[in-house]
Amino acid sequence: MPLSAYGLPDLTAQIIGIEWIVVLIVIAILLLFGPQKLPELARGIGRAMGEFRRGKAEVERQISTELSDFELKEQRTRVEKAAAALGVPSTAKSEMQLKLDIARAVDKATDEQVVAASQAIGVYSSGADVHRLKEQIVKSLNV
Repeated sequence: MPLSAYGLPDLTAQIIGIEWIVVLIVIAILLLFGPQKLPELARGIGRAMGEFRRGKAEVERQISTELSDFELKEQRTRVEKAAAALGVPSTAKSEMQLKLDIARAVDKATDEQVVAASQAIGVYSSGADVHRLKEQIVKSLNV
């Protein structure tokens, strides 16, 4: 049964139509540029496509770098908020030192401080006991 019986266009007719379009485009290019200019035209198109790919890769790299920088700043802000909730000073400390100080302070912190720190760092879940929140805080620090 032909495809047209199912409401679909005849595939053979489409392929023949596409072939004719390609043939007409090739003839038009030959008439416009001539056979001597075709290799030069192909090189120009190749160079343009290469430049486009390089530009695209550069833009993707810049976007990736910006997103990475943003995520690092956001992580630092969360760590500083958690430190403040636990009463840990965060000035003039590297992020790793601050994380270590938080991990040490979380064991001695009050329940309210642990809840505030878990909310600041983004691991808070209502109904979780304080011991579980302490574990999640330390685990999220990747110390």
